[in-house]
Amino acid sequence: MKKFNYKYWIIPVILFVGMIILFRNGVLYSKDIKIETDNVGVSVRVIEAQYVNAVPQLKLSGSIEGKTAATISAKLAGRIEQVLVKQGQLVQAGQVLAKLESVELANAVRTAEQAVAKAQIAYELEVNDYERYKTLYAQHAIAKQSLDSYDAKLRTAQAELASAIASQSSAEQQYEYGNITAPVDGVVANVTATVGQVVASGTSLMSVQDISEVYAIVNIEQKDLGKVTIGQKAEVTVDTYENKVFPGILDTINPEAGSANRMFSTKIKIDNAGGLLKTGMFIKTQLSTGAAVQVLTVPQSAVIQKQGLYYTFTAETNKAVRHQIEIGDVIGDTIQIKTGLEPGAKVITSNVNKLKNGDLIRIEE
Repeated sequence: MKKFNYKYWIIPVILFVGMIILFRNGVLYSKDIKIETDNVGVSVRVIEAQYVNAVPQLKLSGSIEGKTAATISAKLAGRIEQVLVKQGQLVQAGQVLAKLESVELANAVRTAEQAVAKAQIAYELEVNDYERYKTLYAQHAIAKQSLDSYDAKLRTAQAELASAIASQSSAEQQYEYGNITAPVDGVVANVTATVGQVVASGTSLMSVQDISEVYAIVNIEQKDLGKVTIGQKAEVTVDTYENKVFPGILDTINPEAGSANRMFSTKIKIDNAGGLLKTGMFIKTQLSTGAAVQVLTVPQSAVIQKQGLYYTFTAETNKAVRHQIEIGDVIGDTIQIKTGLEPGAKVITSNVNKLKNGDLIRIEE
């Protein structure tokens, strides 16, 4: 029988004892590992779902359209000599916006004026001749045939004078067409005209829009058509001006649904004396559709959306219970709950995105 050798066991024993000491002192524990024994559950705040008075509203979106929008185009072909306005400039009806090169047009006017003067002289000579021969005929000094001949000459000269005057008027009008003017008061927009540009008759150069009054253009579904009437008040907002509401009045409703969307185009008239609203702006509007009613609401922070469905959590015996809900209108910082929740339910309003159904919670006071 071999004698037990202690020297082979002393080193393992020392290592074992050393590891026990190190564990007890926490040396071998990772600093990143923490075991929480207190504060079990997600910390949340709760509030009771409650009824509030709310006015039913129809919420729509659309865009701004000017009262009038006139497209400015050249009435005759030519080269642009001057552009006298710039984008956004206020103009009045009759104000010259641009000019075409007018040398040839001016020469045509002078030629027409000279033709009128020449025809006028010829006409006056024929008048004198006719009056003289008329006197001679009365004295039986000439035959009726001679008088008729001078009468024909007089009428020919008269026709030539009228033709010359018409040509002069046409030349003057063409000259005036070289001055491109504003047909209405408004604001210049969409300027494409440039100096030196050769344009054809009818070429669009810019537009003039009257935005002293504007229209919010919205589309109303058939199911909502019975809720609105002409003259109904509306509130219009735009992202550009936060916290500013533009009052408007429902002005017109198209009697025929659009062929593409089967909705009814509607215009809400808005006073825009300050010019804050611009054509093409995206707007949101609200139309009150009835008297105030009581609706169940919760804070917007209590509602979450997943895959197109809406949920909220209630606090029940220190657990979070998820409820699928149907939401309605947004009312300030709250949102209407149509179904899925009872009044007085303790709705969780914080850390909602961290919760799952049945999670333990701690309610903050």
